[in-house]
Amino acid sequence: MTIQKLLATRDDAIAREDAPAYLAALDAIRLARIPAQIDHCIGNEFYGPKLRDAGINRGADIKTMDDFRRLPAFMTKADHRASQQASLEKYGHSFGLHTCVPKESIIHVAGTSGTTGMPTFYLFTRRDLDMTYEMVGRMLKKAGVRPGDTVLHLFGLSMWLGGTTFMQSLEAYGAHPIPLGAEAGVSRALQYLAACRPRVIAGTPSFLSYLIDRAPEELGKPASAFGVDIVFCGGEPGPAIPPVRKKLQEGYGAKVFDTMLGGWGNAALECGGEHHNGLHFLADEYCFRYDLVDPATREPIELKDGATGEGIHSGLYYEAGPGLRYATGDMLTLHVGTCPHCGEFGTRYSVQGRADDLLNVRGVKIFPSAIKEVVESLRPRTNGQLEIVLDAPPPRVVPPVAVTVEAAEGVAAADFDSLASEIEDQIKARLRIPAKVSMVPEGTIPRSSHKTKLVRVRDAGEG
Repeated sequence: MTIQKLLATRDDAIAREDAPAYLAALDAIRLARIPAQIDHCIGNEFYGPKLRDAGINRGADIKTMDDFRRLPAFMTKADHRASQQASLEKYGHSFGLHTCVPKESIIHVAGTSGTTGMPTFYLFTRRDLDMTYEMVGRMLKKAGVRPGDTVLHLFGLSMWLGGTTFMQSLEAYGAHPIPLGAEAGVSRALQYLAACRPRVIAGTPSFLSYLIDRAPEELGKPASAFGVDIVFCGGEPGPAIPPVRKKLQEGYGAKVFDTMLGGWGNAALECGGEHHNGLHFLADEYCFRYDLVDPATREPIELKDGATGEGIHSGLYYEAGPGLRYATGDMLTLHVGTCPHCGEFGTRYSVQGRADDLLNVRGVKIFPSAIKEVVESLRPRTNGQLEIVLDAPPPRVVPPVAVTVEAAEGVAAADFDSLASEIEDQIKARLRIPAKVSMVPEGTIPRSSHKTKLVRVRDAGEG
């Protein structure tokens, strides 16, 4: 059966809101793609040995989705970087041993910021890039972006997936992007907001939130005065935190959409309601983003409504350097059914946090975003900026958890101690962990134009 017919079967199950038939149709779509993807990778010097060690010599060896889901993860972020280092030493380029096409076929490169070492690269052939344009187009259409709309681009522009790749995707869709980028800084971003009157603005929630704070002082008007209807966020957990979401919605007078683009055909969009209801997955025929495994045992978890586990990502129709059973480190909760906001039946997922960011405090396991949500709830006395400072890398944390929190502008230093105690009490009551909070003036904690890290491990010798 062709992919189009399989998608029609999926759409019929969606129309009937038949969850078992819908999940079966998704498996059929994936199974139709996987053998060819494995055949594409089997001759590669990185993937070939891993596949053969797992008992797979050709794509036809995968006969069921259980066969595929029982395979181990073939790559982690660390493996990705090691593959790139090996190709640099062997071939003189950093695209990785897992590159499955001739170097001459690669026409676009994106990457991560590389804040923890060598950046990780995402490669695109012409087909890969056209597929990405299609996936981003689905996101834009679902959010209500129209061809011709002005989009003020304030993600880190450079070469990141949210940068040039997203810019080119906006152009392919027919939108009118303003390629400013977060690197331009707050003042320049506000100048362009006032000058260009974009219908759409895109960036990390922390950067967009900071623009709201600075707009009255620098522009003499609130950020909501400049005609923004749609706010695209990504890269950080902010849009899922109620106080952050509310600030962005009210600060721009706009709908807020959480997004996840990523590489290898992934595309997901949250639908812009008052509350965050999970990211609608939009790329069934191109990517398997939420193949969930237990982060401890690595065993597959049944894919059903409410299932939670680490996401294993596989590009299903990708040529250059495909992610095949890539352990993302993202802890996801799957939602199958009708979205409470938009009423659409399908698959959504919520990102709980990074598996390697999980904090274990005397047996209580929490993600840093939970602490951020507590701090955000104390607005307007805090501005939401915080840093969790650890003596050693997570997960094990010796209590109390050290948290540095910025006070909002106008909060007197004499009130810092009482506010710190109140935050400690809230963390204890809501999260059941002890914390030691240090209040600092606004502007103390470094900002980033890219992803804001909530956790910092003290350097050796740091007090």
